[in-house]
Amino acid sequence: MSINRQLSPAVRKAFAVAHVVGLSERWKPGGLGFHAHDRHQLIYASDGVVHVETRTASWVLPTSRALWIAAGVQHALTVKRTAEIKLMYVSPEVHALPPGAECLLVEVSPLLREIILKCATRDHGDEADAAQARLAGVLLDEAVPATEARVDVPLPKDRRARKVADLLAAEPGNRESADVLAGRVGASARTLMRVFVEETGMSFGAWRLRKRMLAAIELLADGETVTEVAQQVGYESTSSFVAAFHAMFGTTPSRYFR
Repeated sequence: MSINRQLSPAVRKAFAVAHVVGLSERWKPGGLGFHAHDRHQLIYASDGVVHVETRTASWVLPTSRALWIAAGVQHALTVKRTAEIKLMYVSPEVHALPPGAECLLVEVSPLLREIILKCATRDHGDEADAAQARLAGVLLDEAVPATEARVDVPLPKDRRARKVADLLAAEPGNRESADVLAGRVGASARTLMRVFVEETGMSFGAWRLRKRMLAAIELLADGETVTEVAQQVGYESTSSFVAAFHAMFGTTPSRYFR
């Protein structure tokens, strides 16, 4: 099934009668533009990687992470390779997210993974029975956001800086200098660096490094070797890539998904 899917009549009926509705879908490469839901959404890729972007930030979700997206928050979804996606739609009436929260990262434990897989396969055409309701309650208890409100990559609002951000997202191995990149969008390097600090809270160099590392996580999740990933995200040597990865995530690329 494509990511650009329409909800079936049975699923629409489920939204009318159940507080928690699960979907299990296989998404082919593609994207779904900005949209919002009346319910909170928990999105999880049980196989593959899904990208989530809001108007102000973006996340990369391999199989070790899920994301709560608050009701009403505009977001876009992308998968670059076929992925198994689990979606839980939860009524705000039965589960409150912290006030003002837009998206909250969840580290997926083995237990939470199994609960999500189970909840996402429920019969959408019927009202949830007592057992399903209890399981949904356990899901809500276990899907606890990370202690820190982590945002993978804050996105700048400035038009020129956003163009650079989009370019580097599409080309994680790009090694052009800030001067060259700024010139491509009609700005000075000084202006570009100032805007990144003001609008993302990160220096341009730090932002670029984090974007590279998140691209690396996606490639690793897709089965690429560490050496191949290092080259694709702009490193001349595998050892320098491994060192940078370890400095950011506290583990090596080969151990990240264990």
